[in-house]
Amino acid sequence: MKMTLKSAADVRADRRVALKSTLAEIRWTHQTGGLSLPDGTFIRTDDHTRAALTEAVNSLKAGVLSVPVPWKMANGHWADLGETDLLGITAAVTAHVQASFAAERAVSAQIDATTNPDGFDISAAFTTALTPQNPT
Repeated sequence: MKMTLKSAADVRADRRVALKSTLAEIRWTHQTGGLSLPDGTFIRTDDHTRAALTEAVNSLKAGVLSVPVPWKMANGHWADLGETDLLGITAAVTAHVQASFAAERAVSAQIDATTNPDGFDISAAFTTALTPQNPT
């Protein structure tokens, strides 16, 4: 039986692959975990909700749906959404999803650049990447 030893570079490459797999899971959990609007209303961001929001907006634009749009909120309560409400919620969900992917992309680049993948704190890096940076 022949044993093959991996080089340090191969070990680091394998660790980067594992980190990126974990990163994708972290992004997915965040992306589909919902968001809170400024007024505290919790909005689902799962694929089903995103599709339903898109359908409602497109239907409004096509004139086959009129306002108010009855919508069951994440807390189980019903709301009658006006066009502005629906567009605002859809925009917030879209921004949330895009921020999730942007954070994953930024952290993926950090994983590629690190010389010590074993010491890389992927959760902290993702949280930092999600935090809007204030220009100075």
